[in-house]
Amino acid sequence: MPSPISFRLFTALCLGWLISGCSDPHMLVEGCESKGNTRAYCDIGTPEDIAALPDERHLLLAHFGHMGKGAGGISLFDTRTEMLTPLITAASEIADTEDRWGDPACVLPEASTLSPHGTHLHRLDDGSWRYLVVNHAGGRESIELFELMGEGTETSLRWRGCIEPLADTFINDVVGMNNGDIIYTRMFKTNMNLATAKGLLGIETGDLWRWQQGREPSIIAGTEAIQPNGIEISADNQHVFANMYMTGEVWKVNIATAEIVDRAPVASADNSAWGDDGRLWVATHTDKLLNTLSCLSEPYDACGLAYEIVAIDPEDMQSFEVVYAGKGSPMGAATIAVPQAGRVYMGSFAGDRMISVPISEFR
Repeated sequence: MPSPISFRLFTALCLGWLISGCSDPHMLVEGCESKGNTRAYCDIGTPEDIAALPDERHLLLAHFGHMGKGAGGISLFDTRTEMLTPLITAASEIADTEDRWGDPACVLPEASTLSPHGTHLHRLDDGSWRYLVVNHAGGRESIELFELMGEGTETSLRWRGCIEPLADTFINDVVGMNNGDIIYTRMFKTNMNLATAKGLLGIETGDLWRWQQGREPSIIAGTEAIQPNGIEISADNQHVFANMYMTGEVWKVNIATAEIVDRAPVASADNSAWGDDGRLWVATHTDKLLNTLSCLSEPYDACGLAYEIVAIDPEDMQSFEVVYAGKGSPMGAATIAVPQAGRVYMGSFAGDRMISVPISEFR
């Protein structure tokens, strides 16, 4: 059996060989022009995850930090004026607070190194709105807890604390419960290259975890899978829906019992959001591996990776259909599809843009 070092070297060489190959023509996205009913919003910095505000007008955009390789930020997007307002940037000052929601031992983050990934906006039992942000910042793995303040154009974010996972954890996405509990996906237990190689060999790489006030995070037993990715939660807080990217399924998990009550056979599922039709809208990547690796190797360039948005009935998990598909210009590699103000907004893990289409195209 080869040593761990030689296995890692072999994996790196294989990945390098794949990436060095020629990707398909539709991967080359030049310019940033709207196309037909697809509206493009340019120069806004990789909005990998999007949350719709309850005012039915604004969006919170999490600008992807490329899994800790760079800094990102959080912005407010006005769907009516199409104006982008930075809320947290590298130059921001994040103030500490004595009234914390998270682990008292978790230290204040530095805005200059904030590296967002998955996010979740939800309402707590006391009526306040909490915005959770996965943060890969210079070796700091955490979930930052913000309170959504103000309304409309006066919206702001107040840092209210953070939580940190146990060792050997790379988080992808997070959801919050009304009672304050937090559930997140551990995508990798080891470094990304090694975990990717394991995933290609069918070896489980991660699982689901739960944090409760006053306790250490605990694993949700039986949720081991290959690259757990996005996660969403039901309105009644009874179930979470976890996208097991390389396992090729979306799992419905009972939070109280940890039982996997159902599975939808949906491959390469990234992030999810609730559609206006009551179904779970899941962004999936349908292109070949070579093209995916090409996008990952040039994360700041617009990517034309083919994708589909799959709508799943959360009750039976077997009724699902593709409600939208795209590739190439003006944007591919969609990671999320969020309805707001009559349109559906989609972000990506690569490039510098967001797109939207009329919500009628998702019918």
